[in-house]
Amino acid sequence: MNNTSAPSPTPEYKYPNLHGYEPSIPLASIAIAAFSLVTIVLFVLTVKFRKWYFMVAVIAGAVEVLGYGTRIMSADDVHNLGLYIATTLLILLPPTALAAVFLFAQLGKVMKKTGIRHPIFRPNVVKYLFLTVDIISIIVQSAGGALLSQSADDPKLATPAKAVMLLGLCVALTSFTLFFFLIIYLHLKVSKVQEEDKKWRIIFYALYASGLLIILRSIYRVAEYAGGYHSKVMLNEGLFYGLDALVIFLLMCIWVPFHPGFVAISNKGNKNKNKGDVETRGGVEME
Repeated sequence: MNNTSAPSPTPEYKYPNLHGYEPSIPLASIAIAAFSLVTIVLFVLTVKFRKWYFMVAVIAGAVEVLGYGTRIMSADDVHNLGLYIATTLLILLPPTALAAVFLFAQLGKVMKKTGIRHPIFRPNVVKYLFLTVDIISIIVQSAGGALLSQSADDPKLATPAKAVMLLGLCVALTSFTLFFFLIIYLHLKVSKVQEEDKKWRIIFYALYASGLLIILRSIYRVAEYAGGYHSKVMLNEGLFYGLDALVIFLLMCIWVPFHPGFVAISNKGNKNKNKGDVETRGGVEME
């Protein structure tokens, strides 16, 4: 009589591997360390210089950390739909908030300082229009991400999920591209203005770099979801870390040396501030 016990049956899961591959825990751990470091630095600078609106960037960085932490949990349980949805949305959404504080807010301050006006995009329009579009994009992407994740359970949701996600991503990409040309327009106008203090204009280097990084990341995300759930781009984890994680990390790093506590963009009408209220570090006006 054969006493060899029969092999235990393969466990059955309600969902397949939702990622389509085995997510790298070491890479996710590196992302957590990197985003934690830059988020802490931005937090310290924001509190030190009391630039409270920059807390939006700190919160976005914290959400990125949470997203990669959830990704590690999802890597240990690739069949868990809830964890997959969580890590997808927590990593997908923060860059739109970063764009609001790094790009929209900063360019609005430049327009107020110089008094330069675009025929259409005036300071308040820049502040509220692009921010509104940004918020709409976040909402649409959230809905699309949730639907796309649910398509693993109900294939009928794949097509509408792809459409909704692409709509949100394309809205964001169009907005960021239009905004980038606005940066160029304003920089050309500013370069023609003669003023005693030109040091603050280094802010345009940060705006250009940030704009290009945001656009690059948006193009990647559009390509990723254009192929639908488990597209070739989506299944390439190297592309994900190179064109999303690294890009957003570099975006946050840019605004450490260009933090408004270091590079102050005071309004045009505030040139007569008391000397005791302003100091200079490295030739750049400080508040």
